[in-house]
Amino acid sequence: MQAYYEVETEIPLDHQLKLQLPDNIPVGHAKIAVIYEMPKTQEKKADKLTAFLQTLPDVVQEGGLSRETINDYLRQERQGWD
Repeated sequence: MQAYYEVETEIPLDHQLKLQLPDNIPVGHAKIAVIYEMPKTQEKKADKLTAFLQTLPDVVQEGGLSRETINDYLRQERQGWD
């Protein structure tokens, strides 16, 4: 049979917790889970795009287009919009 014990605490700057359990919890194997709140940050679309672009390789792979070739193509397309 498993039992559950919960206590709330603050995580200090050194990220070390000291846990004092009640005496009625028996000695032996236990699992410890840390459940915490993630800070709410809004990611901008531009930041997501930048992060994606940074994952792309700078070296042209076989059969691929170079960044310069792609930029030239986009520049030509944009000129055709006018």
